[in-house]
Amino acid sequence: MDVIAAIATGSAATAIGIVRVSGDGCFALCGRVFRAAGGRPFAAQEPRKMVFGEMLDRAGRVIDRGLAVRFPGPGSYTGEDCAEFHCHGSPVVLRELLSALFAAGARQAQAGEFTKRAFLNGKLDLTQAEAVADLLEAETPAAVRQAAGQLSGALSRRVAALYDGLVDLMA
Repeated sequence: MDVIAAIATGSAATAIGIVRVSGDGCFALCGRVFRAAGGRPFAAQEPRKMVFGEMLDRAGRVIDRGLAVRFPGPGSYTGEDCAEFHCHGSPVVLRELLSALFAAGARQAQAGEFTKRAFLNGKLDLTQAEAVADLLEAETPAAVRQAAGQLSGALSRRVAALYDGLVDLMA
């Protein structure tokens, strides 16, 4: 699949903002917009370990300094190679980083596309994918607990047990 990128945090100015990237070839692409302080290429960084460095715009100028992390597939959220950039949460900084990723070859992720890829790659079942949307839209602590339980696979396990029982009865 192609490489997708999106701002993972809200549109308001915050202390920290996150840009997420996923897809085959995303590590090489991310290496064009991130320069690690230690000089090691992005694709050679240790998996799941935050690395400090500079985020670069499409012309190679420094946008911000912050952290980057890579998550090799299939052990990532989407099941594909993924990366995240954690920088200052200025909407301008985040848009500039996203623009640099687009210039490097990524495209804008559609709403819910990271979760859709997780579903298509077998990382989430349908009830878990729906739970992500429920969790994002939760307005009460009870709604959060319900969605979190569904996301953990509790509903899927109960349905599977019922299904197995029905299969036994039919046999």
